[in-house]
Amino acid sequence: MDLAQLEIFLSIADEKSFSRAAEKMLRTQPALSIAIKRLEEELGETLFDRSSKSGTMTEAGKILYSYAQKMINLRDEARESISELRGMFRGRLTIGANESTSLYVLPALLLEYRKRHPQIKIEVSRNVSEKIPLEVVERNLDFGFLSYDPMNPALQSIELHRDELVLVTPPKHRLAGRKQVTVKELGEEQFVAHNVKTPSRTRIFELFAQHRTPLNICIELATLETIKGFVMQNVGIAILPRLAVQKEIESGKLIEVPVKGMKIEKILRLIYRRESSLSHAAKSFLELVKSQR
Repeated sequence: MDLAQLEIFLSIADEKSFSRAAEKMLRTQPALSIAIKRLEEELGETLFDRSSKSGTMTEAGKILYSYAQKMINLRDEARESISELRGMFRGRLTIGANESTSLYVLPALLLEYRKRHPQIKIEVSRNVSEKIPLEVVERNLDFGFLSYDPMNPALQSIELHRDELVLVTPPKHRLAGRKQVTVKELGEEQFVAHNVKTPSRTRIFELFAQHRTPLNICIELATLETIKGFVMQNVGIAILPRLAVQKEIESGKLIEVPVKGMKIEKILRLIYRRESSLSHAAKSFLELVKSQR
């Protein structure tokens, strides 16, 4: 088993087609077929279902896929580290973050990082939080930003920022200006909510359940910015991270209303591989993050 075979295997799996993979790799389809056949003979297992035209992997193929990604990523990481040592490669930094981190935390960090290291290429992927830990472990990402501790022994987690959830209403809403409201009162309101399952969302549902109060969600949306827009259009009210609504509260576009007994914190964490030497680019980013904690 060599890395060239694994690259071919991954390309076919990703493209779901021998012909598309051959075109992407600038190789002939027979050459790819021969490489896969040799790999299958070495492993003693069939990797693709030949009866399917979509390049469907067998169970053995699905198992190999994860290991193949790790091996290719390790190869690339080794090349980058050696190239950086020789001063021939400019470096690359890969980060996975959810929506709120991408919008309200990362811009300032990345701007400062670019000032210090303009030669390094930065790649930021918007990911669902629950997928980020595996992406870091699999070496697809150098770092991940999370609002929870993944409790993974392969990962190091450091706390960066503490935020909290707050109730916001449009300026002319009947609750706007109240010094405090109860969860029971909120059972009569219509909420605009995020459609992504997160630990914070779960805690909001638990809070309403504890008070035996219905949480009436009239519309679920994909982004925080859209949710804020709907609230400002009087569609409903929302419970959002303070970091996401601070500017609108300060400008008066949204009104924060304290909720009795509601204290839901969001702790932003940075995660990275515990037993792994970081590249020059990654070390520099980690140093910047730690200096701004």
